[in-house]
Amino acid sequence: MTGLRRLFGYTFWVVVNVQLFGVQTAELIHKGEVHEEECRTLEDLSKFRPQEKVNLSQYGGWKKKKFNRTGFFHAFKDDERWWLIDPDGYAFFSLGVNSVNLGNLKRTTTPNDQEVAWGERTSAMLRGFGFNTLGCWSDAPVVQEITKPMPYCLRWNFMPGYRNQRRSKYPSTGKFNTIYPFDEEFGPFCIKHAESAQKTQNDPWLFGHFSDNELTFTEKGIVKEYLKHPPNDPNHMAAKKFMADRGRKEANAKDDSDFLKLVVDTYYRKVSAALKRNDPNHMFLGSRFHGRALDSPALFLGSGKHTDLISVNYYHRWTPESERIGNWSTLADKPILITEFYAMAKDTGLPTHKGAGFKVKAQQDRAYFYQHFALGLLENKNCVGWHWFRYRDGWTNTGIVNEKEKPYPLLTQAMQKINQQAYSLVEFFTSSQE
Repeated sequence: MTGLRRLFGYTFWVVVNVQLFGVQTAELIHKGEVHEEECRTLEDLSKFRPQEKVNLSQYGGWKKKKFNRTGFFHAFKDDERWWLIDPDGYAFFSLGVNSVNLGNLKRTTTPNDQEVAWGERTSAMLRGFGFNTLGCWSDAPVVQEITKPMPYCLRWNFMPGYRNQRRSKYPSTGKFNTIYPFDEEFGPFCIKHAESAQKTQNDPWLFGHFSDNELTFTEKGIVKEYLKHPPNDPNHMAAKKFMADRGRKEANAKDDSDFLKLVVDTYYRKVSAALKRNDPNHMFLGSRFHGRALDSPALFLGSGKHTDLISVNYYHRWTPESERIGNWSTLADKPILITEFYAMAKDTGLPTHKGAGFKVKAQQDRAYFYQHFALGLLENKNCVGWHWFRYRDGWTNTGIVNEKEKPYPLLTQAMQKINQQAYSLVEFFTSSQE
């Protein structure tokens, strides 16, 4: 049975497997109106048998499936699907939370006893909920000090850092002013900027490196925008040469697509070289694609040959689009890691008028959404994990805990049920698709 779903101005097909989908619904709020959205939960998988105990490695990998041991996390594709492999060689599905940080606790250069105690307490709680990765913006120095660490990520902010450096030489112009891959100075800057990666290059608990977050990789009109930069700007000159080589002054849609691929390839090549020079052991996790850029094949073609996986902040889709995720993976020839998604509820009293995530009525709706979305990702052979945005409530209800670090029980219990069965569910879906 198929149904046509229209939401947030997007139209897309939702394929419903009658055998697998149940009747649970979540109350989604859009433009002040309440819409009931169908949710598949763990209880709806009639043929799935939960495992009482899943044998895990120290890193959270699945001991039932063993690959080559390298001492560090890496990606691999076998006959069944894409996998992440933990440092001990076991299959690994990254179940993470973003922004696991100290909050109001005072940060110090070397974590003090209070910070370490927070790290011990928080990591134990997250493991209890079935998570195995600390996502972007987490307090890595604290994590490294605790007795039972968790895999963690680092983010480098290459482009914002370089943007501040170049302002005195090249004035900013146009809406693409955050991406300057063609500057001669950008490559050396990246190498210097990433020097501190040498400190963690031998740390097996480091999951990998994000270079940036949500850069403006927009295809439509990109050549025209780059030509808005001053004539002496290397990015203007790159666009001018690109069009001259094609014998035209006005760019068409194919020109924009091809130039975007060149922009992406140049940025990722320089950043990847800098990271690998300073840390040859860990994965390059990309720059967290988002928005309309996700519809540009050039984005994935240009980045895939330089990254170990493709990271996507995935919003505005109630149900993961299996075919679309598969296309991303095929274009890049890399697995897909979902690095942001969330739903916020009105029942906390916190504002819900901003943010990319879904707005729902209550915590039960957040719980249903998590299970529904997670099951769709586990079912996809190209997906190797997800990271929820985020750990603690901020200006809105995005957290799995409130500002006082008290968990939302309906949400975290739903997370726990899925997370603890993630490997069993991957096995179930794989066998069901054979």
